[in-house]
Amino acid sequence: MRAKYSLLTLVAVAASLAWISAVAGTETLANNSDMSRLQGRWTARAGARREIRVTLDIQGRRVDAAITTPQGVRLQVRGELKLDEASSPHSLDWIKFTGADQQEFPPIPAIYKIDRDTFTVCNGGLNGSRPREFKAGDSVLEDVVVFQRIGTASQDKPKAPNRSTNLTPEAKPPQTAPVPPPSRLARQP
Repeated sequence: MRAKYSLLTLVAVAASLAWISAVAGTETLANNSDMSRLQGRWTARAGARREIRVTLDIQGRRVDAAITTPQGVRLQVRGELKLDEASSPHSLDWIKFTGADQQEFPPIPAIYKIDRDTFTVCNGGLNGSRPREFKAGDSVLEDVVVFQRIGTASQDKPKAPNRSTNLTPEAKPPQTAPVPPPSRLARQP
């Protein structure tokens, strides 16, 4: 009888902890907020040759990022977004990101804009300052990354050429993933 009571107590405690974790991870998002518009999955090509595939899964403030290099190396990182819609341009911080080793990356300041199914981010780089315009910087992470929402009808349509440079969107300047391993991408003098 005592073993049965202990098992029931353990199950009740586990269920309570699961419920508390679920409730603590949810937050109410305003319908018209940028955070509500960012919910879902996004994809981009990054790197000097746009050969690095980056996929973001945004739920609440939490972000799960999958990064795949041209050599097939897969990196999984998880963290949070902190948005400031009142700033101009709108600001974003990639915070509390960790990889498989659970080492936390330094926060990465950025600016962003959202236009329907496009999420454009200009990162300030590791230990860098927040950009003031959508322009690539000098270090590896100081770049503009354009994400497209996954699973929309607009992705099935062919992309129009960029009239200002007569290039297709795929031929635009290189982009960089927002959260690479910090030990490999420290700012160089």
